[in-house]
Amino acid sequence: MAAAIAPFAAAARPSYQVQSAQREARQAEQTAQNLRRQADSAQRSADQEQTRADGLKAQSDDANTRWETARGQLNAAQASSNDVVRVRTAPSGVPFMNGTGQATGLLLHVLA
Repeated sequence: MAAAIAPFAAAARPSYQVQSAQREARQAEQTAQNLRRQADSAQRSADQEQTRADGLKAQSDDANTRWETARGQLNAAQASSNDVVRVRTAPSGVPFMNGTGQATGLLLHVLA
C-alpha cells in the first residue's frame, strides 16, 4: 500500500522544476510591476518637466518681445535726439562775461 501512495504524494506536490518556474514567474511579475511603477513615475516627472519647459519658453518669448520693443524704442529715441541736438555756429562777437564783468572768451551756442 505504501508503494501505491508514493506516486500520489509525488503528484500532489509540484516538482522542483515547477516550483522554480513558479518562483521565477512571481519574481518576473514583481519586477514588471516595479518597473511599470517607475516608468509611470518617470513619465509624470517628464510631463512636469515638459510643462515647466513650455512655461519657460513662453517667458523667454515674452522677454524677447519686450527686448525687441525696448530696442525699437531706444533706436527711435536716439534718432529723434540726433535731430534735436545740432551744432550751431557761434554768434559773432558776443563776449562771455565772468562775475566781475570781464570778458573771458566767446559764448558758443552748441545745443539747441
